[in-house]
Amino acid sequence: MKFLEKEIKNSPLFGLNKSDSIQSLQMDAIKEFNRNGLPDKNWEDWKYSDFSSLNNMSFRFGPRKNISALPNQFPSIHNSNRIVFFNGHYQKDLSSISNKVSIETIDETYKQNPDLIHKIFSPNTNPFHNINSAMINTGLTIIINDNEIVNKPIHIINYTSDIDEPTMNHPLFIMKIGRGSEASIIEHYYGSTNIEYWLNVVTKIELQKNSSLNHVRLQEDGNSSYHIADTEYLLEKDAQLNAFHYASGANSYRQNINVNLNDVGASCSINGLCLSKTKQQHDHFITVNHLKEKCTSNQLFKYVLSDAALGIFNGRVIVKKDAQQTDAKQSTRNLLLNNKASAHSNPQLEIYADDVKCAHGSTTGQLDDNAIFYMRSRGIDLPTAHLLLINGFAAEALKIISDDNINKYVNDRLSYWLENTGIVL
Repeated sequence: MKFLEKEIKNSPLFGLNKSDSIQSLQMDAIKEFNRNGLPDKNWEDWKYSDFSSLNNMSFRFGPRKNISALPNQFPSIHNSNRIVFFNGHYQKDLSSISNKVSIETIDETYKQNPDLIHKIFSPNTNPFHNINSAMINTGLTIIINDNEIVNKPIHIINYTSDIDEPTMNHPLFIMKIGRGSEASIIEHYYGSTNIEYWLNVVTKIELQKNSSLNHVRLQEDGNSSYHIADTEYLLEKDAQLNAFHYASGANSYRQNINVNLNDVGASCSINGLCLSKTKQQHDHFITVNHLKEKCTSNQLFKYVLSDAALGIFNGRVIVKKDAQQTDAKQSTRNLLLNNKASAHSNPQLEIYADDVKCAHGSTTGQLDDNAIFYMRSRGIDLPTAHLLLINGFAAEALKIISDDNINKYVNDRLSYWLENTGIVL
C-alpha cells in the first residue's frame, strides 16, 4: 500500500496545526503498519477476513468541497439533529444541532485535550487503527455536557457520491456523554456510487457516571466499497449503553467493537443485524471487558445471508478477577437463504472470577420448512411466507431501538433489501 506514504501529507489534518509531536506519532503509526502489513489468514483474529485486494489498489483523498443542497437520495431520519459529511468533508451549513450539543473539530480537541489525541494516535494492535492515526483527514468531537437530556437523536450522516476515481477517508469521531446525561446518536454511512472507495473509521465513545446512550450505527455504503471500523466504548460507574449495529452495504466490511465496563454497575446491550448478498463479506469482532463488579452485558447478533455472502462473528467476553457478580450473555444466529451462503461464528468466554452468570450460544440454519408448509396450507404464497419468516427472524434484534423514527428507517431498509434480494410481497 505504497499510496499511503504518498498521500499522508496531503491530509488536511496531518500534524494537527503543525504539531511536531503529532506528526511524529503519525509517522510512527504508518511505520508500525508497514512493519506488520495487512492482516491475512495467518492472523487468528482475521482468519476469515480478506482485505488483501487493498494491496493491489490505490486510493486518494477526494476534493474537499461544500455543497449547496442535500442530494436527492440523501437518507433522512425524521425529527433528528443532523451533522452532514459529504465525501468526508463536514458540511456545516447543512447541519443543524441542538444548543445542548457541543461540536469540536479534531484540531480543536487536540488544543483542549492533547493527551487524549496522543493516546488515540499511539501504536495499536489493529493495523487499520494505525492507518487511521496516520492518515486521519476528517472527523469531529461531539460533547454532551453534564446533566443534559437531548431529546432528538443526533444523526451523523457520512454520504459518499459523485466521485470519479477511487477515494479514501479516515474519519475519527470522539463522543463524550457527560455525567447524568442522556442522548441518542446515529452514526450513519451511506454510499451512492459504483466507484470503489475506502472508509477506515475510528470511533471512541465515553459514557461518564450515570449517563445513558443509545448508539445506532448504520452501514449502507456502496457495494463496491471497503469499510473498516474500530469502535471503542468506555463506560464509567452506572453508565448504560444500548447499541444497535446494522450493515447491508460494502463489498468487504469489518468492524472491531471493544467495550470496557470500567466501574461498578455499568451495563451494555449490543444488538446487530447484517444483511448480506452476492459476494459480500460482513465481519464483526467484539470484545467486552468486565473490569469491575456488578456489571452486565448482553449481545445479540443476527445475520441474513443470501447468494454467496459470508458472515463472520467473533465475540469475546472477558471477566476479570475483580468483576464479581458479572452477568453476561452472548448470542449469534445466522440465517442462510441458500446453500452457497456461509457463516462462521466463534463466541468465547474468558472468566477469571467465580461469582458470575455467563452464557453464550450460536446457531446457523435455513428457513423452517415446517413453518413454510404451515403458512402455505393457510393460503400464504411462498414469497410472502419467506418474507414473514425473515422479518420475524430480524425483528428481535431491532427491539433495542427505542426511537420510533429510527426503528421505522431500519425496518424500511430491511424491506428494501428483501425486495432487491428477490423476496417481495
